Amino acid sequence: MIEIGNRVKLLKTCDPYTDLEKNEYIGTVYDINHVNFDGGFTQIWCKWDNGHNFAIIPECDDIYEVIT
Repeated sequence: MIEIGNRVKLLKTCDPYTDLEKNEYIGTVYDINHVNFDGGFTQIWCKWDNGHNFAIIPECDDIYEVIT
């Protein structure tokens, strides 16, 4: 189970603006939201080591690995 404070690595994303080939996305989870509209989904908000700040959405086929 993912928790606030976990370190994660983003392996795959459906976000067309996130280029995993040019940037490595390893960061720290700082918030987890469960959204109940539009079929329901989870937002796992991360502060990425490369300075970016955005959420992983597992229901949108984003794939991540907990590394610590």
